[in-house]
Amino acid sequence: MSATFDHLAEVLDRIANTSSRNRKLGVLADWLSALPDADLERGARFLCGEPVAGTGDRKLSIGHSILREAAVAATGFPIELFRLCHREVGDTSETIALLMEGKSAGESLSLAEAEQAYLRLFAERKTALKVELLQGMLERMRPKTTKYFLKVITGNFRIGMQQKLVEDALARATGAKLAEVRDAANRTGDLAQVARAARAGTLAALEMKLFHPLEFMLARPLDDVEDLVEPESWWVEDKYDGIRSQVHTDGGKVRIFTRGMEDTTAAFPDVVEALVGLPGSAVVDGELLAWREGRALNFTVLQQRLARKKVDASLIDKVPVVFVAYDLLYRDGALLLDAAIETRRQKLESLFEGVGLPLMVSRQWRLSSREALEDTFTGARIRGNEGLLLKKTGSLYESAKRSAEWLKVKRPYGTLDVVVTAAEQGSGRRATLLSDYTFAVKDGERFLNVGKAYSGLTDDEIRELTRLLRSISKERFGRVTLVEPKVVLEVAFDGVQKSPRHKCGYALRFPRIVRWRKDKEASEIDGLERVRELYERSLA
Repeated sequence: MSATFDHLAEVLDRIANTSSRNRKLGVLADWLSALPDADLERGARFLCGEPVAGTGDRKLSIGHSILREAAVAATGFPIELFRLCHREVGDTSETIALLMEGKSAGESLSLAEAEQAYLRLFAERKTALKVELLQGMLERMRPKTTKYFLKVITGNFRIGMQQKLVEDALARATGAKLAEVRDAANRTGDLAQVARAARAGTLAALEMKLFHPLEFMLARPLDDVEDLVEPESWWVEDKYDGIRSQVHTDGGKVRIFTRGMEDTTAAFPDVVEALVGLPGSAVVDGELLAWREGRALNFTVLQQRLARKKVDASLIDKVPVVFVAYDLLYRDGALLLDAAIETRRQKLESLFEGVGLPLMVSRQWRLSSREALEDTFTGARIRGNEGLLLKKTGSLYESAKRSAEWLKVKRPYGTLDVVVTAAEQGSGRRATLLSDYTFAVKDGERFLNVGKAYSGLTDDEIRELTRLLRSISKERFGRVTLVEPKVVLEVAFDGVQKSPRHKCGYALRFPRIVRWRKDKEASEIDGLERVRELYERSLA
């Protein structure tokens, strides 16, 4: 008997309404364990926001405007009402589900039927016919099923449904070892295939697949140099201020993925051209940097190459880029994650032997003592880099882990005291709270926005701050509330860049909230001259 998408929707709703990871895991594992084999694959894929299997590089292209048109057609409501409801709810799929209450046939939908619907949407190229197909599905399904049917398309459940939770649930549902499930998912990039193999007990037989990003290994911060154990047993490299990247190459085919698992190949044709010449097949961990005259340029320079649909020769000449390789994860059929760092390094140097710009291998050396670390850090900053990476001798490449075998020595570029000028309604479990804060610095008697931050405060602080901000609100525009400039935050950031989007002309890079400065008034915050000074210093 085929499983239903309606049951999946019920499971996801239960997961959305519990904060306990163990309860989420139990609900999900129970559902997966009861599925027949074909539905187990479908279920695993849908849970990861992947509606269609085996489509190569093509994705199911259904954006907000198509969903909105289908909802307007299915409900008969005017588009202005949809927009108003969407501003209040904050989520397209949930908005459509609420509007469909009492307007659909309420028929059941099996996982197999859902898969067929996704395939039809994938095959259709014309927008009008996609809208028509979606309209038909909306008119048929139960509203709760509609909500999650659409969330599979958008790929964003916003209910704490991360892939690692699905992997944990698959291990529990099939009796497989969790480490083996995670390793197989990392190798293949195909959780549906992993689900089938986990039930059959054949995870070890799944082979590595190129051209899907492996999980990156991350470093833990070293907050105090005195905490460094056995300083002579660490390799040292500069920590670069670029784009962490993973290169896949095989027989002239090249793909470049970012740490966010996005394909950024098209933005760097000059680097791709050089990578095509590498022999054999490989997966290389490294960094993309703007580079001129033997040193890295500021990240703000590199930004000019990002999000470009077309990169021409003039831009390549204006913003030259290098790929700095610092680890080798795969080579000619062999996965190297469990090889010691020294072995991976030797193979990496062999692979890149004789190459020239825009390819290079990071400099690596042994740390001599704890006392030498400060001078080494200063040297890295002088070279235009962020700080240092320390890698333990003999360490393995631990995908998806922030391992104690890698440590980063990095300090915020600066901190500023700023004032909140606007707050935006959050999403998911923060949908009723004001959790994203636009902030400003002083410029005489006025305040000029210089960034936006959402991380750094506790849930209790966000709830308290929401109450306060609503009490000092001035005007509301959809999900954004303008507030009187009274709440002072201390924010840390990794740099300052020019920004035409802000009246002040600058924006902070990767701002995060250090603390809520209840002890300060808006009159005491930092001024625009301080921001300008920090920007000029970054160019020195």
